[in-house]
Amino acid sequence: MGEEIDIEFLPAIKDAVNMSFSERNKLGFKMAMQKDLGFFFGLGSVAYAVSLSLSSLTGSGGGVKLSSLLKCKPQMIIRLLNAKYRCKKEQRQLLPKDLFHLKGFMVAGTDNLCYKDDLEELWGIRPMELFAGTEPSMMGTETWTRKGMYFFPDNAFYEFITEEDMLKNHADPSYIPPTYLMDEVRPGEKYELVFTILKGGAFARYRCGDMYRCVGLENREDETRIPRFEYVDRVPWIIDIAGFTRISENGIQNVIGLSKLPITNWVATKEYNEQNRPYLHMYVELERDALLNNAMSATILKDLLSTYFKYIDQDYRDLKKILGMDPLQVTILTCGTFETYEKRTGKKLYHMSPSHYDLMGLLEVQASMNRVR
Repeated sequence: MGEEIDIEFLPAIKDAVNMSFSERNKLGFKMAMQKDLGFFFGLGSVAYAVSLSLSSLTGSGGGVKLSSLLKCKPQMIIRLLNAKYRCKKEQRQLLPKDLFHLKGFMVAGTDNLCYKDDLEELWGIRPMELFAGTEPSMMGTETWTRKGMYFFPDNAFYEFITEEDMLKNHADPSYIPPTYLMDEVRPGEKYELVFTILKGGAFARYRCGDMYRCVGLENREDETRIPRFEYVDRVPWIIDIAGFTRISENGIQNVIGLSKLPITNWVATKEYNEQNRPYLHMYVELERDALLNNAMSATILKDLLSTYFKYIDQDYRDLKKILGMDPLQVTILTCGTFETYEKRTGKKLYHMSPSHYDLMGLLEVQASMNRVR
């Protein structure tokens, strides 16, 4: 990027790599106060955490020291004083939008839909979503209308697997799912993305594990007649929380094995709380003796599992450290719930991300067993 445009990172990358997340935020904010801020880019979840930290640094408990204020440009001093006066008059906390007027605001990663509205409120501008990855580099972007992403045509050759065929292939690995091209996708349909890099590299017909929904084939506002997409999530057998950690079935099995907890059956799914924030919800069945002896509660189980998740996955540990997020919730089901469900329905539940209907069926079995008891 530095070869194309003159851009200054706050703080400089060579300094930032040796700092903690909190230290980078504080120094970056001080430098932004001195020089102004034009562009803001990051994972949606991280951008939200940074935005809240900026508000706390300038709030009633934070504030900017006089020594630091003297280093600011005159326009920033005037802007800060006006913002403080306006916020006091309106009896609200100072927000980033009161200090900075962004020219560009971009987010990437998973779960951006959970944060876009709040980020728009904090910054006064709706973030534009990008899609990028290690394998394809920059792959697509929204336009000024913020109504879906367009894939860059010169970056890769794109193919799409329908959600139905993807799940059929997951259940039966011998099944080869057909792929559809850009002119064959349908609005409202969810697809697993397959790409072949056009600019060199080893990735040919690569299934990257990302799911997209086609939101339209044309857009009058953009004056386009090409498909546009919105990012949905990872494939169901990978649970991605806030773009930070990717939890697999093997990962959960390793956690259960290391912890030696008396878990006999389990399913894990991604859910959202009242604030529309994502978390990992595990529904578990314990050995009968553990329940009879009251040796295990959901709280204890959650604390123990969290300890081992943090042990095997640094990204999971950073969810709490960087975002202040506790991503795990545990529900203990009655002994025999899974077996009863399988007998009633004639099918076995997937460990990872069972369908909404299957999960509701499992909980209905749990409720009926409790009524009988």
